[in-house]
Amino acid sequence: MFILLNVDIFMSYYRNGIFVNGGFVYSVTACKEKYLAKYPDLQIQETWLEAHIRDVINRFVRTGSVNIGKFPGGPSVFEEIVDDLRQIAQNP
Repeated sequence: MFILLNVDIFMSYYRNGIFVNGGFVYSVTACKEKYLAKYPDLQIQETWLEAHIRDVINRFVRTGSVNIGKFPGGPSVFEEIVDDLRQIAQNP
């Protein structure tokens, strides 16, 4: 379940980018606000959520995955989805 939340954070971060002067600008704050609006009953400190969003994005940039590690029996991510996410991250 946690990996699905990380995927949701990742997609929200890149989907909420704003096109400015020929390039996209991404905002942790905008991602956090969309996430909190999507999950209004979530009891979480906003500073922790912002740090977690940064961790998820940095992890994807470093490893190509939003997953912290391997979880036996956990959901698999299809290679084409990973490729699509990499393209979004590298060529917004």
